[in-house]
Amino acid sequence: MEEVRPVRDEERRAALMKLLDDVTAVASASEELEPAARTTLEAVCELTGWPLGHMCVPADIGDDFVSSGIWVGAIDRFPVLREVTARTRFPPGIGTVGKIIVTGEPVWSADMIRDPLVLRTRQEKDLGVRAVFAFPVVAADGVAAVMEFFSDHVVPRDEALLKVMASLGHQLGRVIDRRKTHHLLESSRNRLEQIIETSMEGFVSMDAAGRVTGWNGAAERMFGYSRQEALGRRLHELIVPPRYRAADQAGRERFLATGRSDVLGRRLELSAIRADGTEFPVELVVWATREHDQWTFNAFIHDITDRRRAEQALREAYEAEQRTVARLRELDQAKSEFVATVSHELRTPLTSIAGYLEIFADDAEPVSERQERMLQSMVRNAARLQHLVEDLLAVNTIDAGRLDVDAAPVPVRRVLREAIRAAGGEAQDSGHTFRVHVDPGVDAVTADLDLLVRAVAALLSNAVKFSPTGTPVAVRVSACGDAHGGTGGTGGTVSIAVTDAGPGIAPDELPHVFERFYRTRYAVERAIQGIGLGLSLARTIAQAHGGTLTAASAPGEGSTFTLTLPAAADQDAGQAGGRPPPGPLTRSPG
Repeated sequence: MEEVRPVRDEERRAALMKLLDDVTAVASASEELEPAARTTLEAVCELTGWPLGHMCVPADIGDDFVSSGIWVGAIDRFPVLREVTARTRFPPGIGTVGKIIVTGEPVWSADMIRDPLVLRTRQEKDLGVRAVFAFPVVAADGVAAVMEFFSDHVVPRDEALLKVMASLGHQLGRVIDRRKTHHLLESSRNRLEQIIETSMEGFVSMDAAGRVTGWNGAAERMFGYSRQEALGRRLHELIVPPRYRAADQAGRERFLATGRSDVLGRRLELSAIRADGTEFPVELVVWATREHDQWTFNAFIHDITDRRRAEQALREAYEAEQRTVARLRELDQAKSEFVATVSHELRTPLTSIAGYLEIFADDAEPVSERQERMLQSMVRNAARLQHLVEDLLAVNTIDAGRLDVDAAPVPVRRVLREAIRAAGGEAQDSGHTFRVHVDPGVDAVTADLDLLVRAVAALLSNAVKFSPTGTPVAVRVSACGDAHGGTGGTGGTVSIAVTDAGPGIAPDELPHVFERFYRTRYAVERAIQGIGLGLSLARTIAQAHGGTLTAASAPGEGSTFTLTLPAAADQDAGQAGGRPPPGPLTRSPG
């Protein structure tokens, strides 16, 4: 017997290796687990002599395993085992199947009746079997199935058999992995085909010979050929205009010969042709793929007819706009020339009229009260016309970019005096007075005297127009500290604030008060004189000096306009400008 046993072991090892080879061959050729599993169960039962084989698989819901219904061998001899197995769920970690699910290792129970690990013996004492061994089918993502074998008598543990079974489990797992990979590829391919088919852009593909292999619904609608009509035909004969076909074919052949291309991967705008022979513009991107040494050329094609039309319409609209702009510039230039001409023509006679009226008004010869009123009305209206002409000329000068600022140190008091004189006639008629306060230490600003007088006079005139008759207009001059904390010198500013007692300005109108020709609702409703140029000119003058003009107001509380300018570098410069002796400037005009 000692001489025969090694021969038996050698034969058994050979049989096990043959089993492994056979199952490996089956696993390599199979696309589905079930036929490969049946073949494996049958082969193991035949080799080992165990009468019954079975396979468990994951349940549809949850992590448990259940019977697959696949039995091989003398199942009719074990009806109780089959019935109990069919209704049993095998949770991870519980029972022989559960242990395999968790560990991924084979399990051998030599005597199921005495083995507490066997879950089914807890439900039925006599299953008709005594021994069981099982091994996992291991796929890439874990245990995918469990194969188990039963015997009706006690069988000692066989390590060699378990080792081969573990290898078999990994070989069978390749079937599952291959099936999953195939399924994923099929799903991806189907999804890609669905995306291409439902795409709004035409998709076409062709082989290395230039014959159509792909043609989606958008291509059918775009070119007028059905898929059946297009497949197998040369692409350049279908959609490429005749004059470009030779170049298209030469480019493809050059790529196949050299691997170089000037068009692949680039977004191109070309002409295409429909089935009815009409040409239209398209945008396309072409790329090449290689499978099994065969080249395929693919392209997404977009009809850009509407875009070209829109671009043409935009070009035409732009050209029309440019013509309109040129015409508006001509009209604006004509307007400016007209305003300048008329204003200059009006200025001379108005100056003469105003001068004679002043002489006549100063004449000592007595006139009647009625004549005096008429004379004063003519003086006022002549002055108003002069102001209007000067404002129009100033606007024309600003529009032409010819506002020259001759800045020099200017005494603030002189500016106020001349501005009050300019607004004095209007204030006198309505009984307004100007209450002026100049903070100590404020002397001069750096400005163009004439322009600054015009700006301040505009603020005073605006305050007079909107203040109730007989109310005072407050003017306050103050200094803002420079970077060193002083009140004058380089870097400091001087502000001139004019406050009226008018109705105030609504919040929605306040941002617009400096716009040219803008008039508030209050001014329009009460027919207050003016054309909306004074505040606009004042702000332009302030900005030309590097200063600012701001407005603060609330309905029913009056308004304050603050003009801020750079202080003169040397406050003593005011002495050279003829500063009057210190004293109050509060006065009534006239």
